[in-house]
Amino acid sequence: MTFVMTDYHGHRELLAGPDDAGEWFDEQASSIMSHGGCGQTIWFGPADAPPELRIDVDIDVGRAALRWSDGSYGVQLDPTVPIAVLESPDSGTIDVPAWLARVGVDTARQAVVEYVSTGQRPTCLTWSSAPRSG
Repeated sequence: MTFVMTDYHGHRELLAGPDDAGEWFDEQASSIMSHGGCGQTIWFGPADAPPELRIDVDIDVGRAALRWSDGSYGVQLDPTVPIAVLESPDSGTIDVPAWLARVGVDTARQAVVEYVSTGQRPTCLTWSSAPRSG
């Protein structure tokens, strides 16, 4: 299966494999956005289908929010701070609440590599579909 990464502009990058996915994640996550920070939304999915993995990442804060296509979200850390990300050129910068921004950046990268390796929801973190608490 071939995978793509889609940035907040909607640009799609064909991924050569898991290592390439990790490198593209690193490059995108560290890009300075128009709001002055690094926060942005990145999507990963099959080349011939809608994306399955959404990552809102802000390396300045050291947090990411991972969401799977079924509505579940990744949980690794306790909720502490929201993150600001550029979601799209149309919506601009949005605040992702602390209850969603519960994954470290390194784990988010690991999840991307695992997803492109297996084509399945990453198992390197816990997934919750429970309503937010707090």
